[in-house]
Amino acid sequence: MRLALILLTIADLALALLLISISGYVLEGVNNTGPQMPEALFFILLLLGAFTAPALAWALRHRIDGAGTIAIAAAPLVIGAGILLLEP
Repeated sequence: MRLALILLTIADLALALLLISISGYVLEGVNNTGPQMPEALFFILLLLGAFTAPALAWALRHRIDGAGTIAIAAAPLVIGAGILLLEP
């Protein structure tokens, strides 16, 4: 479980780095048209989740069983994959 949690933490931080690197395109929009408010809010929530989910999973790893901590740490990745599947 510890190895899976380490790998998921690395993956979550890589997702956060990716979101930070494309934040100019998402938040500024193409040709500075600006984002729609729900998309910008969802982007910021996903970015915060990518940072806080691994920290929460590490903090709760002794109180919750292994599957629960893995689910917490994998949540931003699952949500991000779901978003990619919904987009046309």
